Amino acid sequence: MYAKAGADVPAFCCLNVGKLVEESTAMSSKTCSALVFGPGLPAGGARMALIVNQTHLLLPEMSPVPWAIVTLKIAGFHLEAWQFSWKQGEKNWVVHLDDPQLLAELCHAPPVGLQAQVTAMTRVQRHRRRMTGVAWALAGLIVLLPLLLLATFIWQSERIAGWVADQIPVEREMQLGEAIFAVHRPTLTLIEQGPAVAVVQAIGQRLSAGSAYRYRFLVADSKEVNAFAVPGGTIVVYAGLLAKAESAEELAGVLAHEVQHIERRHSLRAMVHQLGITTLLSAAIGDWSGAVVTEAAGSLAQLGFGRDQEHEADRYGLEALQRAGIAPHGMLSFFRKLSQAESGMPALLSSHPASEERFKMLDRLLAEKGVWHSQPLPYDWHTIKQSLPNS
Repeated sequence: MYAKAGADVPAFCCLNVGKLVEESTAMSSKTCSALVFGPGLPAGGARMALIVNQTHLLLPEMSPVPWAIVTLKIAGFHLEAWQFSWKQGEKNWVVHLDDPQLLAELCHAPPVGLQAQVTAMTRVQRHRRRMTGVAWALAGLIVLLPLLLLATFIWQSERIAGWVADQIPVEREMQLGEAIFAVHRPTLTLIEQGPAVAVVQAIGQRLSAGSAYRYRFLVADSKEVNAFAVPGGTIVVYAGLLAKAESAEELAGVLAHEVQHIERRHSLRAMVHQLGITTLLSAAIGDWSGAVVTEAAGSLAQLGFGRDQEHEADRYGLEALQRAGIAPHGMLSFFRKLSQAESGMPALLSSHPASEERFKMLDRLLAEKGVWHSQPLPYDWHTIKQSLPNS
């Protein structure tokens, strides 16, 4: 309970506590073990028997210490202890008391002369405990914040990506698109000229007239039935799609759909959503690092759109066809034909999934719009298909 005698510990530390216990009983006092610091004691203190009552405290081989000369403070890492300090002559003494039962009794019935200090100290103790709790809560929040942000991003990823995309000016989006396509360009074999390129460009410009974007319509030499839109206004159509189409109106339906993915910023939102937090931060500050651009370029052909985005591109695509005076039947016939393909899924449908629900919506929209004025597109489609490589 208290320090043993030794070279560094004064003899009074080894006093039998029996006499103290008898005295404490006679004085209606309480006896406990406490850590004492003072002259002649080890630097780390010594455990000794301590007696307290309503008028004084008492240590072995010492005169009673009246509470009037004692100063009380909070001690302990968790604020669970009290520290009594006083000065006798030129010697400073400190008692570290951490007996919870005795501390509770002292709080309930403070000794005479110590009431004000106990009241003030317990108030400070409660306040510090609250502040400590707040500090631990903040520390926990800091540790958990990355996980919370990740969970929030996963939960609201589409909404967050959409909000970020909406904050990017069109000019910056076009700069991003140019940088992305510059990285992706070496993976494509582009058909630079010819009837197929001319018709794609002519129909594309007709469907994007008046846009804030500066569009480029390109044809890639590939048998894949596919097309994709780069954020900022670049649309690439594969030769395989042109070979699959049966008319210029079917091509117009695909181009109208792709143009609206750019106009509605679906391509940008899908890219931001797919690439995640790094792209969100880059988009927010407008700092497109090489790593982000390279990763974005690699994801171009795999960008997928949700049902709502496909429906929106169809709806606004039909309006673009109507403004351009192009018959709408090509959009519906081409997507329906692809959905009914027997051998495998065309790449176009993996990123633009077709469904019976989508076709019903298109039928309903066409019924609502009624027949609009249009003329057959003036292109010899057979000649255009024959001009394609490996036709």
